[in-house]
Amino acid sequence: MTKILELEKITKRYVMGEVPVDALRGISFGVEQGELVSILGPSGSGKSTLLNMIGALDRPTDGTLIIKGQNVSKFNDNELAETRKNVGFVFQFFNLIPRLNAVANVELPLTIAGVHGKERRALAEDALRMVGLGERMTHKSAELSGGERQRVAMARALVTKPSFLLMDEPTGNLDSKTAQDMMDLVVNLNEEQKMTVLIVTHDAEVAGRTRRTLRMRDGLIEEDVTN
Repeated sequence: MTKILELEKITKRYVMGEVPVDALRGISFGVEQGELVSILGPSGSGKSTLLNMIGALDRPTDGTLIIKGQNVSKFNDNELAETRKNVGFVFQFFNLIPRLNAVANVELPLTIAGVHGKERRALAEDALRMVGLGERMTHKSAELSGGERQRVAMARALVTKPSFLLMDEPTGNLDSKTAQDMMDLVVNLNEEQKMTVLIVTHDAEVAGRTRRTLRMRDGLIEEDVTN
């Protein structure tokens, strides 16, 4: 199978005042096309830093990061921005624009990409139907439940047809029933659409729904297990 991601001995060092902090201490793993993978760890384990690397939001201090066959480790800002087109981001706090309805929120990345008119609207509507919100397209954020807002965020991430989804604590603001429904949707997308998905989470139950779990602690992958 084709590898979407390859990380080899990735490190990230920050300097806090005069004190160096090693957030990542030699991370190595790969993700193949069509995998459903969780990155599980407590607060402070390095999950967020790793998410920023995988999403091309930051550069490693050392090591090699390959996204879709390209070594992006030393890319400049413009090159990283181009690389981010491969990634569909789903954020914990949804990041929807309240004054826009669901379909307009989903259209935003297409607008930025220069897609116009009827094509843009049709793609956004298709993405909302894919996540089960075909009947809620004209509702604004305040009129949607937490689970529905998360689905809008997923549709927005999917609408540009990214190479993989990167989900940051996708159930962190949801009750247990809604969280279960959300994970059902993620699993179905992975199985039916063959979408590659990486989920960053502190929740062992969420990780248990994925096919593979990378357990993080203190900037290291302690365990790489098939569920």
